[in-house]
Amino acid sequence: MNSNENKLNDFFQQFENIKQTYSDLSSSCLHKESKMSWTEFKKEYESIGKVISPDKFKDIQTELIEEVMYSILEMLDGYSDLGFDLDVVDKQTGESIKNGVQLHDRYRDFVDENK
Repeated sequence: MNSNENKLNDFFQQFENIKQTYSDLSSSCLHKESKMSWTEFKKEYESIGKVISPDKFKDIQTELIEEVMYSILEMLDGYSDLGFDLDVVDKQTGESIKNGVQLHDRYRDFVDENK
């Protein structure tokens, strides 16, 4: 695996870590005993917890987070109305890690390979 591939995998792994952290956090809030210091919607989480299991809620959150990340990567790939181009650059080398790569497609592949 070349250096750029490693960087892409590391980049996507960070996305996966973020997704895991927040899907775990949100699903744990369905329990009445949860502290939930990070949210303003304690009662809403408790209400949701009465009608859906934490595992199913985590699946829903995971799917939603993946789609948000996918949309952010599409924006980085130029599929937006920003009016300017974005890049993801390794500051140590000055090289783009998305050179010749569609990040959103590669992320979807990464997710599928790691299920």
